[in-house]
Amino acid sequence: MAYSGVSIQSQGQGGNGPATFLDVSFLRNSGIETLGVQIKPNRRQELSQLKISWQQALSDELDWALEIVQACNDPSLRQIKVVIRFNELSDDDPSSIPMNTEIWWNDNNAKNKALYYWQQVCQKFVGQEIFMFEILSEPVSIDSIGDGHTPDRVLLKAFYQDALNIVRINNTDAYFLLTPGPYGNFQAYKHGHFRPFKIIDPSPLPRLMYGFHMYVEHDYTHQGIDINPRPYFYPSPYYNIIKLNQDFDAISGWSAKYGYPMYLGEFNAARYSPDAIDWVRDVILNAKQFDFHWSFFAYKPNYDFWDPFYDVQNPTAPVATWYIDYVGKGTPLWRFLITQF
Repeated sequence: MAYSGVSIQSQGQGGNGPATFLDVSFLRNSGIETLGVQIKPNRRQELSQLKISWQQALSDELDWALEIVQACNDPSLRQIKVVIRFNELSDDDPSSIPMNTEIWWNDNNAKNKALYYWQQVCQKFVGQEIFMFEILSEPVSIDSIGDGHTPDRVLLKAFYQDALNIVRINNTDAYFLLTPGPYGNFQAYKHGHFRPFKIIDPSPLPRLMYGFHMYVEHDYTHQGIDINPRPYFYPSPYYNIIKLNQDFDAISGWSAKYGYPMYLGEFNAARYSPDAIDWVRDVILNAKQFDFHWSFFAYKPNYDFWDPFYDVQNPTAPVATWYIDYVGKGTPLWRFLITQF
């Protein structure tokens, strides 16, 4: 059985405000089965205008996350399965190496520092029911000309093994998420050249899962963000539900071949994207068809363009001039999503 849900962040913005344990009650009533709890010390420190240290920001994030996890695990209510997501591995030390560089992947001190922080994360949830732990869901190495590519397989496998060993010291039952990269791209599964990492799971019942993100076509899903131009449309001659189905079918084939469950950890189309609900619908239909766990990105995110409670305010204007604002829980996208959990 596959589970569906959303991700949540502590530092929601705009009309949403910060996420609290009260949001868990709302999401439980909305029908979600899983909640991806994103631990983001960098964002917390940024919003504090650097008034707190990175380590304090991590500590505050973990306190917040524990409150959310405990609300999900309330024994008197329907349990929500929790995915602990920690992907910000570099602190604010001026000497820290950016984690998306070749240097980071070849520097044992840098990786050991990241694993030290990961240990703090895992220790925080000892005794709590956790469905899955995720570290570094979008592994990438940026080379000298700025192209993102998959980190060296040997180094990536070793890092995941070390991270899993830390998880198992603190939790023997939760799944551990693996991804080949680069970023959360699914092409490695689709083209069949990726073989599973030879990871040793010390748990009595191995719990390994593979993940990916879905933002295809990127020009469509990310239009209007930063300098990404618009408008782009879905469906288009380049991408439609048939091609999307072919992508999911290829991922499912990889999953069946190697026997690992799949987790679609992120998907969304920017609020500026025409017919974004159709794109979201088609992704969900495929995730359900192929029995993948899935998590919509996101509930109370840091940016309004990913927020399902924002919507276009001038829909009759030319698409390239659309602007968005906070509407609330009555947006067409959110009303659709709660029918899918």
